[in-house]
Amino acid sequence: MNAPATLLEFGPFRLDGARRLLWRDDALLPITPRAVDVLLALVAQAGQVVGKQELMDRVWPDTFVEEANLSVNVSALRKVLGRQGDGRPYIETVSRRGYRFVGDARPVASAPRSLAVLPFRPLGDGDEMLGLGMADALITRLGRLGQIVVRPTSAVARYAGADQDPREAGRALAVDAVLTGRIQQAAERVRVTVQLQSAVEGTTLWADGFDAAFTHIFDVQDAIADRLAQALTLRLSATDRERLRRRHTGNVDAYRAFLRGRYFWNKLTGPWLEKAREAFEDAIAQDPSFALAHAGLADTFTMLALYGLISPEAAWPRARAAAERALAADESLAEAHVSLGYVRLFQDWAWAEADRELARALELNPASAGVRQWHALYLGMMGRFEEALAEVQRAQELDPLSLTVSTNAGFQLYLVRQHDPEIEQHRRTLELEPDYAVGHWAMGLAYESKGMHAEAIGAYQRAVELSGGSHLFLSNLARGHALAGHTAQARRLLREIDVIARATFVSPYHLATVHLALGDVDAAFGCLERACRVRDHWLVWLKVDPMLEPLRSQPRYERLLQALGFPGEAPAPAAPVRRRRAKARLPRGTPPRKAPARSRPPRRRGR
Repeated sequence: MNAPATLLEFGPFRLDGARRLLWRDDALLPITPRAVDVLLALVAQAGQVVGKQELMDRVWPDTFVEEANLSVNVSALRKVLGRQGDGRPYIETVSRRGYRFVGDARPVASAPRSLAVLPFRPLGDGDEMLGLGMADALITRLGRLGQIVVRPTSAVARYAGADQDPREAGRALAVDAVLTGRIQQAAERVRVTVQLQSAVEGTTLWADGFDAAFTHIFDVQDAIADRLAQALTLRLSATDRERLRRRHTGNVDAYRAFLRGRYFWNKLTGPWLEKAREAFEDAIAQDPSFALAHAGLADTFTMLALYGLISPEAAWPRARAAAERALAADESLAEAHVSLGYVRLFQDWAWAEADRELARALELNPASAGVRQWHALYLGMMGRFEEALAEVQRAQELDPLSLTVSTNAGFQLYLVRQHDPEIEQHRRTLELEPDYAVGHWAMGLAYESKGMHAEAIGAYQRAVELSGGSHLFLSNLARGHALAGHTAQARRLLREIDVIARATFVSPYHLATVHLALGDVDAAFGCLERACRVRDHWLVWLKVDPMLEPLRSQPRYERLLQALGFPGEAPAPAAPVRRRRAKARLPRGTPPRKAPARSRPPRRRGR
């Protein structure tokens, strides 16, 4: 079906015929392209009855389909559209004839509602990180307004230093408009040219140039942000204008160091995280009140701890101090509240306080995919699975190309035992980046849960190779071998990990899952109790982790939960969302299915 290129609005909805998308306000609705085609066909003849056969001929040309296909799509449309203000449905059924759209649909000017700011291209021997930093500054400023969906820096960083086709990037990022820019440095001056283009038609919506001394780079950012807001037809209050022009530092050297830190941090591997730490510390030395640099440093220590690159006792106090300094400098910084919230969570096990910090971050920046994905992880830890699935779906809408958000979405499905859609989600992640170690690890979890042990071992092995031998992934590889009955291989890997543990911190929590897979329940509990004594941050998953399912009926498990102070009772993770797909907002097309049989560890000999 050839969809019209115009945008249509009715009630709180916006219908994009060119891209077959439907929004309610600024939220992209989970609806299939076929259902959008049905809606487009009905809206095109608003007020008139459109016969069922005519609809099927338009939506499924040259294809034989049963009338039930049409009924299913109309039902899906009614569910997402609801009723109009006067109580009438948007789509009426006319008995024995067909359907009629009764809303007031009207074409609208295609003012962008979503935007991607691509890294600015340096001309000549320019600084690539400066180009990414210019984009990051505009993304941060526009994101504060909440009037337009702006893709985060992590989504556009892949376009740094590359030839950019704005329309192609716009389609990949699922946005209405794309901003590109070029930077030319000559001696102490900088010239910036920018262009805003429609991602649908490819037309230029606005273009301008700016020329200033490099020491006035922040004035250039202010000017671009002001003009861009006008081009996007944003309605700005006095408070909005203050947010748009707000600067986190006036020190150019501190800003350069911060840009290096952000650039290095986004690579998320050990050597690069160390470089990020040095860069953020340099930025702080140049400007001790630079809140974003303190928050970046806190996040760096958090990732170093989670990846097992430094010990918890070395990482978490420094992450806490950096987050608190960021908040002291700027209480309104959402990123700093997330940083402190995760210190309160991972190290203090202060669940209520962590919840408050994450809620404050959401209040300050509801359009941040990063804030929402961290919140989804917390909700999953608490066993609030439906809320977690809804939150991670919102994060995906805000940042559809994020590897971490995509992996998080699959992990939430893992927690509720929806393993077929989980595998499909991880396949999409690995299509984005085939060499993503965490993606292979997550795929291994999905395969393991379905009893596909050879595939799980292959995925874990790939994660180990890509991570340079991470002991976290080695633990999962050992567990995979144990569940497959390869006891000798599993114990050999345990000995390798024991050697690593003499030089660095190795999570006892992860070792517990290996011993449990080998059938040694006492050793598994011994590891978990040791994890509790050393405050192993992975214990936050104790309440819901499917790998620990065989332990849940035992008093020692209950005592561990009490030691961590988990609020409420331990949930039964498999049940809450299996039959409530619409509320949980599982991926489109997910069929209802029975929970697969759980993998059980082999019995130990002699017992």
